[in-house]
Amino acid sequence: MHPYIQVESLSKSFGQHRILSGLDLAVQKGDTVAITGPSGCGKTTLLNMLGLLDTPDSGEIRLAGTRYPGINTRQAMLLRRNEINYLFQSFALIDSRAVRDNLMLSLYYTKLDKGRKLSLIQKMLERFSVGDKLDSMVSELSGGEKQRVAIARAMLKPGGLILADEPTGSLDARMATTVMEALVSATRDTGKTLVVVTHDMGMAAKCARILRMSGGTLA
Repeated sequence: MHPYIQVESLSKSFGQHRILSGLDLAVQKGDTVAITGPSGCGKTTLLNMLGLLDTPDSGEIRLAGTRYPGINTRQAMLLRRNEINYLFQSFALIDSRAVRDNLMLSLYYTKLDKGRKLSLIQKMLERFSVGDKLDSMVSELSGGEKQRVAIARAMLKPGGLILADEPTGSLDARMATTVMEALVSATRDTGKTLVVVTHDMGMAAKCARILRMSGGTLA
């Protein structure tokens, strides 16, 4: 079986500073993988490349057997829209709109009717302990609530790959554990694939695999 994500000999430098150095990675479909390491080691750089937000200096990435195109191409736009769900540390929610409107956008390209969409949205919000926030304005939410809404949105989006950059960074210890467990559980239930970058080993332990980044490679 070919890996769902195949990364080969990935390298990236910023000026004279080498961030990634011949990095290899294979992730099977349905897997949950945590990438750990200290700040500045290249975790987010790798995640941005997997999310088609940045390009390597050399090497290649394949998703479901297809080589990644240039990040500014139409093919890349379609992959980001249809297959890749990126959980940003900044949440990337529309503050001036209600939670329901933000989550409706994740289902925009599906053929479901409005009632079915709202039902799915409500259930996913409840899964992440924000079921009472459907009609709340995003601007009224706490940082932790925004994080959970953003995770719910990523789970609703049809794409099969979830990339999460410190997904519990805005949560207290108890809620972080609850949300990380729910994220991994929802990933398995929906058949998606999860790649998380985190410095928190407790959160990383919720995933099936833990990889550590050091010296620009993974071990």
